Amino acid sequence: MIRIFTIGFSGKKPEFFLEVMNAARVSCIWDIRLWRRSTYVPYYNGSNLVMVLGNRYEYHPEFAPSNEILADYKNKKLAWGEFEQKYLELLNARAPLQNCDIDKLNRICLLCTEKTADKCHRRLAAEYIASQIPDIEITHL
Repeated sequence: MIRIFTIGFSGKKPEFFLEVMNAARVSCIWDIRLWRRSTYVPYYNGSNLVMVLGNRYEYHPEFAPSNEILADYKNKKLAWGEFEQKYLELLNARAPLQNCDIDKLNRICLLCTEKTADKCHRRLAAEYIASQIPDIEITHL
């Protein structure tokens, strides 16, 4: 069985973040944010994560929401349910797993900003992956 994780870095100190990643034996962190920078917590900028994690860090914009969908949700033009629908339509159109080596999915961790997964696209991305590939277990860290 393939196991994938998700995590949001909001409110997490870098040391705690690394402890959690190591304790879960995460093989690779997939950054699925639209933008790989954090104004408030520069440690989580993509360039810094590359320096800290090396080849355990990858940027996967194919799982990021579009700028339009994200802006509409943040500006309250879309309710969460509408965001979910549009984001899943986007993933279906992009088919981000089309050229993916399924064996490399085991123990990846989808990274985003939100503290919890309930209203974050990382949960939707993980559920999308699980819908495409049998025998996947999702754990939100």
